[in-house]
Amino acid sequence: MVSLYVRFNLVPGRKDQFLPRINALIDAMSAEPDFVSAVLSEDAESPDVLVLFEVWNGTADQWLEVQPTRTYRAGYTNATNDLFDTKEVHFLTPICIKQRK
Repeated sequence: MVSLYVRFNLVPGRKDQFLPRINALIDAMSAEPDFVSAVLSEDAESPDVLVLFEVWNGTADQWLEVQPTRTYRAGYTNATNDLFDTKEVHFLTPICIKQRK
C-alpha cells in the first residue's frame, strides 16, 4: 500500500476554478482498481493551501509505472498548471490504518 501527500499552494483567488478540476480528478481516480481513498482538505489558517491525501494498493514504483500515463491525469495537469504556485508531492508508506467498523 502507498499513500500520496500532495500540497497545493494555489494562486490567490483561483480556488473556485481549481476545485471542480481536482474533484473531477478524484472521481476519475476512484474508478481505478487500485484506488483505496482520497481526502482533499483545506488549511484552516491558509485557505489557498489545499492538501490531497491519496491511498492506493501497490507500491510507489507501481503507482509511478501506471498512474502518470492515465489520460485523465494529462487533462487535469493541462487544466490546472496555472492555478497553483507550487505543488509538493510525497510518497509515504502506511504503517497503521484504522477504519471505523
